[in-house]
Amino acid sequence: MFREFHHQTRGRGHVEDGTPCQDRTAYLNRAGIQVLCLADGAGSAARSELGAQALVEEGSKLLADSFRSIVTRDDGAQIKVEIVQRLLRRVERVAKRRRLVVRDLAATFLGVAVSDDQFIAAHIGDGVIGYVKDGEMKVISGPENDEFANQTTFVTSESAATNMRLLRGSLVGVSGFVLMSDGPASVLFDHRSKTLAPACRKVVDLVSSAGNFSVPSYRYQLRRLLDTKIRDSTKDDCSLAIFGRVPPVGEAVA
Repeated sequence: MFREFHHQTRGRGHVEDGTPCQDRTAYLNRAGIQVLCLADGAGSAARSELGAQALVEEGSKLLADSFRSIVTRDDGAQIKVEIVQRLLRRVERVAKRRRLVVRDLAATFLGVAVSDDQFIAAHIGDGVIGYVKDGEMKVISGPENDEFANQTTFVTSESAATNMRLLRGSLVGVSGFVLMSDGPASVLFDHRSKTLAPACRKVVDLVSSAGNFSVPSYRYQLRRLLDTKIRDSTKDDCSLAIFGRVPPVGEAVA
């Protein structure tokens, strides 16, 4: 069982130019499958916040609905195509209802689903997904735009399925995950060494170690961290989504 946290905050640059927060996060717990999703709307798209919202909602349902199938199938390329097709259908419905074109809703997508002893991670575009395994913070999917800033793939891009990173693995030794948009990644991810800052391990541990009666406390601490220290270090929107594994009764977080 994992405890979760997710939050997005409007970047200073968007406050200055009057645009809304284009990052979105979501959490879903269905039939023993826990899902965290994050999407970062394209700054060049007219209503990318609508696309980001649609993607985290549909992505959460998709990963919960298809978890058992995805972890057992061996046709990864076809799974990527099916994931993009379902996400795009949702974006197309939103665009039609709002009388927009699909490219107006362009956004990236990051998702992690966990159940029993397995996990799935799906990633299109920039941002970072990391996890803590055997006590070490590791990157499992880095930003796609590592070489060229402001260039990445969106779910609405023709190359979305080709460029998607889809990872499936065991949860043995895994104590948590962290997903972030490129705003926090500019602070917490070292593009040269391709490593995450030690602070990422600390926030995962904070979520893991929170007692049942201190949930509001850890949520307050993490929201404050994202809304102040991280946000003040970048002009972009900032979003974080964290899974922290709840330790067995009587066992403390390492």
